[in-house]
This record gives sequence, structure tokens and C-alpha cells, in this order.
Amino acid sequence: MRVRMLRSLSSAAALVVVLVAATAAPAFATENPPPTPPGPSVDAYLAEGSVASFRNDDIISDAKMYDGGAMTADQVQDFLVANTPQCASGNCIDIRSFPASPAQPANDDCTAVAGGFTKASAMIAASGKACGVSQKALLALIQKESSVVLSNDPSNALYDQATGYGCPDTDSCDPAYKGFFLQVYNAARQLKDYRTDPRLPVGSPTSIDYSPNADCGAATITLRTVATAALYSYTPYQPNAAAKVQGSNGNRCSSIGNLLFWFVYTDWFGFPHIDVDRIQGDDRFEGAVAISQRAFPKGADTVYLATGTGYADALSAGPAAVAAGGPLLLTTPDTLPDEVRAEITRLDPSTVVIVGGVNAVSDTVKQQVAKLAGTVKRIAGDDRFAVSRNIAASAFPNGADGAYVATGLNFPDALSASGAGGHLGRPVILVNGGASSIDSATATTLKNLKVSTVSIAGGPNTVSPGIASSLDALPGVAVKRLAGDDRYETALAVNDDAYSTSDRVFLATGANFPDALAGSAYAGALGAPLLVVPQNCVPADVKASFRSFDNTKVTLLGGPVSLGSGVASLSTC
Repeated sequence: MRVRMLRSLSSAAALVVVLVAATAAPAFATENPPPTPPGPSVDAYLAEGSVASFRNDDIISDAKMYDGGAMTADQVQDFLVANTPQCASGNCIDIRSFPASPAQPANDDCTAVAGGFTKASAMIAASGKACGVSQKALLALIQKESSVVLSNDPSNALYDQATGYGCPDTDSCDPAYKGFFLQVYNAARQLKDYRTDPRLPVGSPTSIDYSPNADCGAATITLRTVATAALYSYTPYQPNAAAKVQGSNGNRCSSIGNLLFWFVYTDWFGFPHIDVDRIQGDDRFEGAVAISQRAFPKGADTVYLATGTGYADALSAGPAAVAAGGPLLLTTPDTLPDEVRAEITRLDPSTVVIVGGVNAVSDTVKQQVAKLAGTVKRIAGDDRFAVSRNIAASAFPNGADGAYVATGLNFPDALSASGAGGHLGRPVILVNGGASSIDSATATTLKNLKVSTVSIAGGPNTVSPGIASSLDALPGVAVKRLAGDDRYETALAVNDDAYSTSDRVFLATGANFPDALAGSAYAGALGAPLLVVPQNCVPADVKASFRSFDNTKVTLLGGPVSLGSGVASLSTC
């Protein structure tokens, strides 16, 4: 039997959860609200600005919803112990013993589940695993529907309708699904069934009501994921604009069920609507190889090769590699690493461009590369600034409509500009940022490129006001400075200027350069922003940018030493 869920939390405000210790705030308004329970409402729980990141059409990704191995029973138990408040009774979810769960035979949606579980954590883990539904999603659903996860004195009645399964807004709960295990198992089975037998279309416009009240109307949205469609099949109302105003009570047409699911999941596990993956290697050379393999699975005609022991040459090489349609690989100065040699062989290029002089990439390396490609050429110069200018002249022989100017004395600002330059077809030219004016060689390069726009990446402490003034004095050149209070905000400014939307955003550490050097070429080729972040968290402004970029994916460049678990979970700094 299939049971259509009608849990809106519009006419069930008593299920508004107690989420943090804070001063009680008014609950969301409903048409006929029952009494609000003691404690803070959803409104008190929300982190500042978090409302804006919710998307009506993209609540949770398929990968996040349909991961039956997201948590083991022990991990669920540890989570419950860590998050359940100090118990006022013996009835809290982390210590409560339930009647032994009945065995469930295999069906079209789930594999068989053995009986006999008495702990909530085991029931949640087993149900999620059998039905291929994330235990994290089930925990958020339980909290959204009954508040028992974060309650210090949950009632037996709340456990009996823990997921709202078989409990339509317009009628009492079906006693056939009474009890914690049957609630969790059948919710998991139903969510899986909505995947195998969708009730709502994905990728085409569909009308979703705002409320059970017919006069509240509806809005047409295009659902992006099967999992989001499943949530709307389970709770068939979308939050209206009033429900998403920070500090608001909403209004009589505000249904917050799906909004609350998103809030709870986000607070516990990170954004449910953004999938995070990682490209890494054991060192910077293997990391660049991993990026190349991801970006060019079928090979590439041109490969750029720069030293991995410094950053300057590779920063300007990023846009050049994008223009040539190939990857940027890294090498040691004196010998070509075995993994890089193997990757060049796999790519089978006709040309390898070595960036930098013999002190950066030796002739020994050049000779080793010559055995792997038909043509090997070197772009060098007297210093990093000359190398940068020569790369621009070589990679953009027909000129460019614009160029980035960044300091060559540090890497973060030029790193973001490198990805953006690749996307826009603009070179990155390095300068001595502390100089009083632009040098004549750089001015000549910009003139030869016929640029009409120069974007300065970085504030006046990295690229001096004198350089900005002398650039502005160049005939026919408009100059703008893209900067913020720190390297993270500057990266945002550069990318906000270069991109409107992008399905993917790259994150790299702002503390060191190796992991992101090759990534800048990949990001530029994909047309995806590359932002820098601290080692173990994501600045609030960076997370807010996901809203404007409208991305559904975040790719981390580098291993856990460079970008830790806090970045992987998109935890706010």
C-alpha cells in the first residue's frame, strides 16, 4: 500500500521544534494554529542569513538523500548522544528502549530488515540501509515532524508519529503505522518509492501549493532533483516568501515543513542541496595529475608544465592552458616525477609548453619531456614578471579584450584571477605590486594585446594606487579594482565580476598555493569560480555566494591536510 503524506506543518505548528537554547520567539503564523510548545521557535534557531540559501526548487540532492550508507548505527548513536539535550526523563531518544522491531521482508523498494532492534539508532540505520535512504535525511525528517531528537522530554505520542507517516493534515494518524520503528521504516520506504515511482516531474515546470488552504495559491517551479520531488510528495507544500523572511512570523499561508527539513539538515550536516567532492593526490604533483585526469579523460593536444616549488609561473600559465585546451601539470626543477611522466604519456600531446627558465624547470626535465611529445617549447624571461608577459603574448597572439593585473609577490589574488582569466579568455599579468607605477614593459604588453579593460586583482596594499593610476592613464583602457578586506573577499570580488551562474564552485586553501595551481586551469575551462578559504571552515560570504552562483556542486582542491572536514561539510567560519 502507498500512503500519500500530507504533513505541511502549516496546520501543525505544535510540531515546531526546540532547536537551540534561546529566547522564545513567535512561531510561524498559521490559519488555525494550535498552542505553541514552550521553548524557542524555528525563527530563534535560524543562523543569520541562512534563509537566503534555501531554494524551493532544490532542497536536497539525490546523492545526499539516497545514500543508505551515510551513517552506521554507531554513528547515529554517537550523533544522538552528542545532540540530545540533558534528559528530563528516561524517555530521550538517545537512551530510550523501544519494543523490539518486527522483521520486514524485502519489497520493491527495500531489502529485508531483521527484527529485534530496540535502540532508535539501530532502527534508523537499518531502515536507511535497507531502503537506500540517508540516515542523515531520516534524522532531519524525524526532527522536522516530531522534534524528538532535540527534546529533553519527548512524549510517547510523539514517538508514535515520529516521521508523520500515515498522518495526513486532514485526519488522525493511521494506527497501522504507530510506533517509532514503523514510522522510520515506512518513511524510508516511501521516500525510496518516490524515487522509483516519482509522483512529481523533475526538469519541467510543476505547480506546488503554498498551503492546504486553497485560497493561498501556488507557484510553478521546476524541481531540480528527484529527492526534492520526493520531499514535496511527502510534504506537498512549498514555503511562501513570508516564511523565508528572517525574523518573520510568516503569515497564514506559510507552510514551513520543507523549509524546516532543510534548516535542520543544514545545521547538522551542511547544505543538503550542494554535493561536495574532492580532487587530491599524495602531493602537489599527484594532485595536478588527478585534476588533469578528471578534466581531460581522453587526452589533450597541448600540455603546460610549470614548477611546483613556486607559484609565479603557474599563475599566468592557467589562462594560457585554458586557451590551448589542455591541462597544467607541475614538476620539480631537476627531474620529471614518475606520475607526471605517466600522465603526459596518457594525454599523448603533440606539444608541451614549459613555463619558466632553467632555474625553474631545468633542461634535464625538458629533455625528459622531449621523449614524450613531438614538440617541446619553453616560455621564459628574466624574472617572473617577464615570464608572465611572455606567456600572455604567446597564448593570446590575436590579443584579448581584457587582462588581469595582480601582484607577483604573493599568490592568492592572482590565483583567483587565473581561473577567471581562463574562463574569459584574458591573460594574467604579474607586476611588482609595491611599485609606484606600471613598468614600460607591462604597458607595452597591454598595448600589444589591445586590451580595453584591465582588472586589478587585489587591494591597494597588494597593487599600489600608483600602479592603478598609471594603468588608468593608458589610452583606451578602462581600469577597475576587484578587492576585499582579505584574500577570501578579494577572491569573491574577482569571481563575482567574472561569473553570473555556475553549477560548480571550486574551493582551495588560501594558506598555500600548490593544490590550486593546476585547479585554476580546470576551473577556467569549466567556467567555474575558484574561491580560496581557510583550512577548516568556509567564510559566510563564500557560502552566501553559492546563492548567486546557484551552484549544486562544490569541488575541493587538495587533501584533508589542506582542506579539512570543516570545509568538506561547508561549516561556517
